[in-house]
Amino acid sequence: MRELFQHLHDHDGVATCDDLRRLGVSWHRERRLLDIGVLDRVGSRVVRVTSTPESFRQRCRIATLGPGRGVISHGAAARLHRLDGFNDHDRVDLLCRRGSWPGHPGVIITHFTRGPVDEAVVDVSGIPVLDIPDTLALLSPHTRPDLLERAVVSALGRGWTVTQLRDGAERWTSRGRPGPRALEVVLDDLSRRSRQASTGANISSAAVQGSTRRPSTSSVNSSQRSPVHT
Repeated sequence: MRELFQHLHDHDGVATCDDLRRLGVSWHRERRLLDIGVLDRVGSRVVRVTSTPESFRQRCRIATLGPGRGVISHGAAARLHRLDGFNDHDRVDLLCRRGSWPGHPGVIITHFTRGPVDEAVVDVSGIPVLDIPDTLALLSPHTRPDLLERAVVSALGRGWTVTQLRDGAERWTSRGRPGPRALEVVLDDLSRRSRQASTGANISSAAVQGSTRRPSTSSVNSSQRSPVHT
């Protein structure tokens, strides 16, 4: 049982039935733990230990362990990536392939796509999450422009480049899908403001240098002066 509770501790108090069998917990032992309230069934073949407080990350993990092989996306992914503006996002957004049927209808917000999901998934504490460029690309039609800009600035501060974020937008523009224009608008606006700030700084620097520069005068000795005729 020590291995089981260590697994639960490391995974937000959540485990699948396959995890239980791998850790030596039989079906009968599982039923006993459910009956006495140590475990709680929270999804199809997914349980959680009742002593662990519920959390946003736990709900995200549970959503990805259910049917549909979904990944966390949109605002929920922005929160897991700790992008500015999404600390209070409380909905669990799950991105699934079109045609799949994930569990928990009404508990999670399910998005369906035929897009390039697999190539854009990263691991965040053992939870499959869309990477930051693709998160911003899909998030852009679903959030306010000011929140999107805060998230983009946050991503740029983490070391992501404008080019990488544009690549994320382009991945979701191809194959007949409408592009996430809102992200491109924010990136264009940030690039324009950066150029203006750089130009303004250069002009100010040149003005300061010009105001402190003294005109040079040639030193003329008495022998070089033109004679004065009277």
